[in-house]
Amino acid sequence: MEKIKKNLSRYITPKSLGIFLTVVYLISLIPLLVIAYYNYPSADDYSIGSEAHVAFMSTHSFFKAVVVAAMRSAEDWLNWMGYFTSEFLMAIPPSTFGERVYVLTTYFILLILSLSTVYFINALCTKLLKADKYLSLCVSMLILIATVQCMPEGMARVEAFYWYCGVANYILIHSFSLFYYGLIISILSDSGKKRTADIVLASFLGFFTGGGNQVSALNVAIMLAAAIALLVYNKKKESVKRIIVPVIFFFIGFILNVSAPGNRVRADISHGMNPIKAIFVSFYYCFDYCINEWTTWTVIVLLLISIPVFYKMAQKISFDFKYPVPVVVFGYCVASAMMTPPLFAVGSIEAGRLKALTYMMYILILFLCTGYVTGWVQKRFDKAGEGFSLNQIYYMGILILFLFFGVCLSVIPEPHCYTFSSAITDIKNGSAKAYGDALYERMELYNNTESGVVEVKPLPAQPELLYFSDIKEDSEDWENRGLCRYYDIKSVRVVKK
Repeated sequence: MEKIKKNLSRYITPKSLGIFLTVVYLISLIPLLVIAYYNYPSADDYSIGSEAHVAFMSTHSFFKAVVVAAMRSAEDWLNWMGYFTSEFLMAIPPSTFGERVYVLTTYFILLILSLSTVYFINALCTKLLKADKYLSLCVSMLILIATVQCMPEGMARVEAFYWYCGVANYILIHSFSLFYYGLIISILSDSGKKRTADIVLASFLGFFTGGGNQVSALNVAIMLAAAIALLVYNKKKESVKRIIVPVIFFFIGFILNVSAPGNRVRADISHGMNPIKAIFVSFYYCFDYCINEWTTWTVIVLLLISIPVFYKMAQKISFDFKYPVPVVVFGYCVASAMMTPPLFAVGSIEAGRLKALTYMMYILILFLCTGYVTGWVQKRFDKAGEGFSLNQIYYMGILILFLFFGVCLSVIPEPHCYTFSSAITDIKNGSAKAYGDALYERMELYNNTESGVVEVKPLPAQPELLYFSDIKEDSEDWENRGLCRYYDIKSVRVVKK
């Protein structure tokens, strides 16, 4: 028995646990990447991306497509919306260079989201708090599993990972913000040429993050204001001086974003809440969505697995974790603030992309707050130890086994319960292939029509992860007109026979 205990303590280490969780996360992504093969553009991918596509097809110049996308962004800044970074990204979807390139949407966003999460958590834990890098990796993987695989069902998953305009406007900007946070932390930790490089990258990224969707931009503004206030309060003027340049660049982009003439144009036709009501409703929605709806049993188990990881991390660092209640309250306020801009602008957060973005930030805040509270407990009731204790190993082992058992049970009655199981279901039942084949046949018609008038059949399937929207029977519908501009044809409509 003693030998078993020694072997467990020897082999169950932060490094082995980090590698195990990384492998589990990467394996869970395989179905998401496989089903992406059947993914095609829709809706705004055509209407917003048509100009860059036409420019590229006529000149075969990547530079020309980028210039046209930038011009579209500038025009929308004047006449429609202030988030110039998002508008530029949406104006040049992967399908600009060919419809089949669109499959890279999912590959690209999962890569950027994963890297940005790992980079930020690593900077926070290892550079700022001087914690073990493998414990940091464990935290990153638990956050990513909860973020990607436990994403709320419905359009949130489609608009987070498969519909490019949702990806570019929200999830990509969220990932930029995580890289930006990590760079700000790195500026405080690095020195010499490395710090100079951090400042240059953070300034560039800060400006474009400030010009992204206003939900993420407001979140970054709040976090920067809080960070600077804490540094000033603790009389760390040198730290403020180090980060001031990238902070200024962020706020230049943010001010250009919120002060754009186009914002007023859109506000005139929108029906949002007054700002005071939007703030109070945000606090309610945070409780209703985040706590009541999104904190599922799976998220709770992943959170419980993270506790011994955070506990072990706290044992080896000098940070004292003095203020757990204010930190948790601040986290709740930050999560609530994610909902304020859309409530103010349009009076709703029902769009899948908004739910996806808010969910991602909520999960990040939930884990970080759990880590802070765990650190507070450890500093007051325990002393440092080496490696995971036997009780911690048993605790994590039981939870991991329970998690796998519970997931297997859950997907039997609810095959779309998780993102990976939803992908497997749509691949297995043939709906993904039927959907992809039908859209491919349509594109053959669009590219080879002589009359310029195209009639197509309704889609035979609407896969849970892939389907966002479709053209209508009315050839004058905005989606139909956008597709016509994209393919340079006269008209297109769905004909039900």
